[in-house]
Amino acid sequence: MSKFIDAHKEILKNTGDLYFETHSNLPNHYLNIFNPDDGQGFTELYDFDRLCVGKGKYWLKHPVQMQGNRQHYNIGFTILLSGTHHIKNENTHQTYIFNSPKILLRRGILGSQTLYLKEHTPTSLISLDFDESLLDLIEPSNEFIQFFLDDNTPQIKALDIPDKDIHHHAQYLFNLPTAKNMLDLLHVEGASLELLSLLLQKKKQDTAPIPVIQHAISILETQFDQKLTIRYLSKQVGINECYLKRLFKQTTGHTIGKYLLNTRMQYAQSLLKQGLVVEHVANQIGYSNAQYFKQIFAQHYGYLP
Repeated sequence: MSKFIDAHKEILKNTGDLYFETHSNLPNHYLNIFNPDDGQGFTELYDFDRLCVGKGKYWLKHPVQMQGNRQHYNIGFTILLSGTHHIKNENTHQTYIFNSPKILLRRGILGSQTLYLKEHTPTSLISLDFDESLLDLIEPSNEFIQFFLDDNTPQIKALDIPDKDIHHHAQYLFNLPTAKNMLDLLHVEGASLELLSLLLQKKKQDTAPIPVIQHAISILETQFDQKLTIRYLSKQVGINECYLKRLFKQTTGHTIGKYLLNTRMQYAQSLLKQGLVVEHVANQIGYSNAQYFKQIFAQHYGYLP
């Protein structure tokens, strides 16, 4: 049996008829769908032994409180992709309110907790719980690992999602359909392990300490589906074009055009993994011509989309 699934079932017992349990023939897979009288959404857990993955999506017609008592030692991440996470620890009387996007780090015996779900607020999240022994094999090279290894840290800590690769992969994992067979299960496990490895890998050096370059990077990573020019970028960040190009290359190691291309291709790859057709992917990342997109993608990755 799975201690994570058993704990989740205990929590759902206190919610009345909020959920409909959905039977799964797959080992250690637990799925619940919201009662449409109360809202829309689901929760599901996959326990792969070394890693337990949870996904949840909520939209409620009225506020809900969920009580749970977690008595086993817990170590893991909650990635809040949308909405708000509001928890009260009934033992310490400490309240936590986190707004997305955030990564919540958890360690220790969390005890009795109340989770407050807001009405009319779309919320989506992923949880990753894993065995503490895994950390013995990893160098304490980023803030996440240091949190888990330090006995003096609080039980819960919230941090910004550190980079777009983690955010993109978390969205990809979240959007995977519910597993129907063992091959689907392997796909979910592989995507989950890849996300965990991204979270635990050595932290990249901070390549954008200058606020003006941070602003430029933010524009490239959020407006990559639009026609972006260096002139437009320089006006937005407030420095001339030549200085922006030189400073951007010094800071990131890439030209502005190369950085924009990498961002578009990574997002395109994520969309293709979700099964979107090439024409739609091309349009989503700023290419009006699907054939030209396929040519650029093949040059970048070495294979056709």
